[in-house]
Amino acid sequence: MPNSKMKILSAFQRTTNESTEDRSKPELQQEGQTTDAAPERLIAVPLNQLERNPSQPRSMADEDKLEELITSILQEGLIQPIAVRPTSESSYQIIAGHRRVAAFQRLYERTKGTDSQRQFEAIPAIVKAPLDDLRTATTAFIENDKREKLNLIDEAVVLIKIRDILSTRLGREATTKKVADAVGKKDEQRIGRLFRFHEAPDVVKEGVIGQRLLAKNGNRDGSFLAVVKTSTKGEKTIDLIGALEFSRLHKYFTAHTPDRANEKTKRIIDCAREDGWSVRRIQGYIKTIISGETSRRPSNPAVFCDDPKRLTIYLSRLSAASPEVRSQLRLRLQSLLAHLDRLPEPSGAANQTSLPSDSGAINVD
Repeated sequence: MPNSKMKILSAFQRTTNESTEDRSKPELQQEGQTTDAAPERLIAVPLNQLERNPSQPRSMADEDKLEELITSILQEGLIQPIAVRPTSESSYQIIAGHRRVAAFQRLYERTKGTDSQRQFEAIPAIVKAPLDDLRTATTAFIENDKREKLNLIDEAVVLIKIRDILSTRLGREATTKKVADAVGKKDEQRIGRLFRFHEAPDVVKEGVIGQRLLAKNGNRDGSFLAVVKTSTKGEKTIDLIGALEFSRLHKYFTAHTPDRANEKTKRIIDCAREDGWSVRRIQGYIKTIISGETSRRPSNPAVFCDDPKRLTIYLSRLSAASPEVRSQLRLRLQSLLAHLDRLPEPSGAANQTSLPSDSGAINVD
């Protein structure tokens, strides 16, 4: 069947380039099959008859990658049709292929007023046999995850959706094993972690993916997928275990410095992304903060220490000293010089070399 579908698709591409027939209800079927007999069929669906899938896992598409897809479509045609399910006689819900539809939308707008525009007013689609909500959600997840890895936020959201559908059917909360079985994943532990990550605060989620969260638009503006410009070059991606560690850190900051919890967490996550921290380094750093084992120097170390018998000046710290501290040191030195001027001249060399053991001293580091 796949080879046959590709041949049909090639025929469809030639038709969109050459034919001027009305395509208000375009359809292409395999030879020797009727619509009723075929569990799946290949048709050309006008863009204005498509509906967004509420279980669509991907919340955004990368601008650069979408442009790469557009270039590929212009050079090679659409290699793989989208998958849809009928919702009425003249509308179809996308099961998989939101990025391909977004690419066709852009091409349709860019070719407006030209002969080429008709090539992009309809998109090849495989109409699936009737699917229930669970099958639609799991199919969309599997298709998207296979094509390009979902970010942690999108992956967690769709798995929560699948868990909710399963829970409704079972009459109790579905286990991670049930969800893993539904999506064909063996790693139940990862799914459990994603459920926990779903509860993480927004500052952690945004920091981990390096992108502000975007609300799904529900097709209100006619687009099927938010397109964003990401800038993560040179930055290491933070994995799921690291993300959960930062969620734990935020919880600690919230308990101790609630007003600055978001700011402090974001600063550390940004540093971890920029410097490419390993999971082990993230875990070690956060453990140190939470356990209170840190032995870091004070944030504002003293420039000088002044007691009745000793003045110690740390020359290496002078450059970072505040104006107030510098003024205090200047006054102390002026007082010391004035005191020195008031002292009587020594009467002999013996006096210079036999200072009492309890006399004051200046120690300059």
